[in-house]
Amino acid sequence: MFNKEFYDMKLRTFVILIIGVGLFFVLAPFQGITVEILKQYSQMENVPKFLEKLMPKEFINNLSDWNFYIYSQWFGKNLGQMVPILAIIMAFPLFARETENGTIEFLLARKNRKKIFFSKSLLGMLITIFLMTILSLLPAIYSPLAGEKLNYKFLIAFLIHTLVGATFWFAITMFFSIISNDQVKPILISVGLLAITTAMGIIKFTRFLNTYAYVLGSKIFQTGHLDIKYTLGLIAISVIVFFLSYITFLRKEY
Repeated sequence: MFNKEFYDMKLRTFVILIIGVGLFFVLAPFQGITVEILKQYSQMENVPKFLEKLMPKEFINNLSDWNFYIYSQWFGKNLGQMVPILAIIMAFPLFARETENGTIEFLLARKNRKKIFFSKSLLGMLITIFLMTILSLLPAIYSPLAGEKLNYKFLIAFLIHTLVGATFWFAITMFFSIISNDQVKPILISVGLLAITTAMGIIKFTRFLNTYAYVLGSKIFQTGHLDIKYTLGLIAISVIVFFLSYITFLRKEY
């Protein structure tokens, strides 16, 4: 069972890993060039006001600091923006593909539902956690090779935010994969939910729904510490959704 699941996931895993590593090495080695280009642009006349607000000179100067550069540009932008999407990509076909292809009946005839559920869900989650861990640790691997000093205190906080955020969206998407009869619905619903909750983050009273702010490490940049309350909240919701997915799969008629 595990061999089949790993075979089904290996292409997605390989592609995500290659894209993530490639994106990092497009970003990390070119700190000096990036900062120099931004400084020259900021010194030009008639720079649009919205760009001045988006990238003030103080921010550009701070990019000269390796820690600020790697944490703001890797976790705060590139990897951070991909985390929910990558988790959704890993989870959406888990059960829906079997239902759509008609292979779920074959699996149920050979294995009990409990084993099928945990084989699929746990392997998918472990691979997602593995990918997020590798991509999150790239700054720690690269920094000594580049002769840069990295503040590992922030790395741990960003790693936890990345893993918890990815696990949350994996659990949400897996639930939709179980209740859907095709592969299109779970990915559309999950991406739509991600877009709606992100947009609702603009409103003060619904700001807590914006998981992107958590994954991108807004609180880490503000306080220098892990957002413990939000972390525990997402973990609790993930566990509840995982349990609901299990119950739903046991009771669903195929």
